[in-house]
Amino acid sequence: MVPIARGGKFISIGEKIRLPDDVTIGYIIEYLLRKKLTVVEQFHSHLEPMKFIKSDSLSDQITFSYSKYGKEMNVINVEDGIDRRADPTRFYSLHCHLFPNFKYCARGGRMGQ
Repeated sequence: MVPIARGGKFISIGEKIRLPDDVTIGYIIEYLLRKKLTVVEQFHSHLEPMKFIKSDSLSDQITFSYSKYGKEMNVINVEDGIDRRADPTRFYSLHCHLFPNFKYCARGGRMGQ
């Protein structure tokens, strides 16, 4: 990968394909170097719809992300989560879903208390 990506070439490739750095690495490896990447279903990118990750599988996931497109938030769906105005990214809700006995969650997830 070094001959393809060194000396500012990585940035140039990323700018050319207009995608984030992690996707640029995948592009270099799979498309330019023709090496097959391993797909790990538990890794998630902001480029995929987070709402399709089932809430009963949240504890099995490795990474999460979020993004905003106009007024629409691309976030995970957490049942019984914290109010969306207080938790627009849903990461507080995710934390409380995974660790319900955490002091913050025991107070009903009210920030600042």
